[in-house]
Amino acid sequence: MNGMRGRFRLSARSSLKQPGTFGTTEPFGRLDVDARRVLEVLNRDRHLDSLGALAHSLQDARPERTLNRTAIAFDTNVLLRLGNHSKSADIIDYLTSASFGGSIILPGQVIQEFWNNQLNAVDSLAASIRKKFEALSAEVSKIDDRFYNFEERFNTLLEEFRGTFGHAYDGGTAGRLGIVVKFLQEKAIVPYVSRAPFAEMAVARKRTRTPPGFKDDGDGDFYVWVDLLAGLLQIRRSGTQIDRVALLSQDRKLDWSRDGIPHPILAAEVEALTGATFEIWTLDQLAGKLP
Repeated sequence: MNGMRGRFRLSARSSLKQPGTFGTTEPFGRLDVDARRVLEVLNRDRHLDSLGALAHSLQDARPERTLNRTAIAFDTNVLLRLGNHSKSADIIDYLTSASFGGSIILPGQVIQEFWNNQLNAVDSLAASIRKKFEALSAEVSKIDDRFYNFEERFNTLLEEFRGTFGHAYDGGTAGRLGIVVKFLQEKAIVPYVSRAPFAEMAVARKRTRTPPGFKDDGDGDFYVWVDLLAGLLQIRRSGTQIDRVALLSQDRKLDWSRDGIPHPILAAEVEALTGATFEIWTLDQLAGKLP
């Protein structure tokens, strides 16, 4: 690891919060072992079977498995949606029950991004979006029969909007969010990695278009990913076995997935670190997997 410390120019006199210690500080020279392992994988100091991951991503069929021994992680864009999902109660009930033998991860970066971005829709835009949406829906319903095809296409688009952004104008969203947060407090681990050692890595990965986050201006997606990887190691250290990692996300940008199939590099990094497979699910897909 001496070479790695040289690449990141880590100062032996600097200190930072370590993942999982919640307040304990350690010099960079004694960086947490989990953070070191994540750095090794991200920096390609450990073997990465990217070709094997590519071959797996091209397979047509995926074996069906139970949710046991699955680590389920939450992305920023699913927290509000979970509260409004038609199967919300079923999802939360199962994930909090003794029947679920897996683990729940809420990457620390997600909390920060949720407060900065998602809550803005509830606090500031809900009334405006709801009013305009209802007005547009009313106007579409007046379209003359001669324009039936346009009305049908409008309705299809509006339903797609409702399914994707309905949480933003639903007046009960804030209340249901409290149920989601309580569930996460009871079940989820919230891992963080020290930011400074990964700062240069974030820049290098964006320049080489390494997922995730090369479609975005900032580094938020990268730190969501790094916190998630650290969380997987934290679970493993606890003695819990993980065969599969599933990220719940509505994000469909190519720096995460293509047609629901995770970017092979992300899958290869999870496999190199934990030996587990990696998948990206929507809330609908998770609901469909409930026993």
